[in-house]
Amino acid sequence: MIKKSYVLIFISLILIQLNCAPRGFSKQIENIIENQNLTSAELKKLIDNKDKGFLLIDVRSKSEYDSGYIPRAINIPYTEIQEHLKDIPKNKLIIVYCKIGGRAEIARKKLLNSGYENVINFGGISSWEYELKK
Repeated sequence: MIKKSYVLIFISLILIQLNCAPRGFSKQIENIIENQNLTSAELKKLIDNKDKGFLLIDVRSKSEYDSGYIPRAINIPYTEIQEHLKDIPKNKLIIVYCKIGGRAEIARKKLLNSGYENVINFGGISSWEYELKK
């Protein structure tokens, strides 16, 4: 009887873990979500592999964005995040960045408060070690 209880508890714990794990994400994105951290090299790998499981948002002003941005980034200034929620999918990892990281953190908190679960603040564009697009 005791063995049966342990087996049931073990199976229950596995099922709980499976239900808590991110679904539909690549292994790399799952690791980023789990660690809540993203390096420049990891972001470049996501971009280069054309991973569709994330959305990269540059939350700087349009003029800052036009001066150079990380490849695949779209521009939604942090002051306009609320107005663009319909354009931001909830089933993807959302990565936000700005010049230093402060505005990105404001945008991240707005998204979390709006029901988004997987939002990472990459920080500042100065952390990007690769070529920018214009």
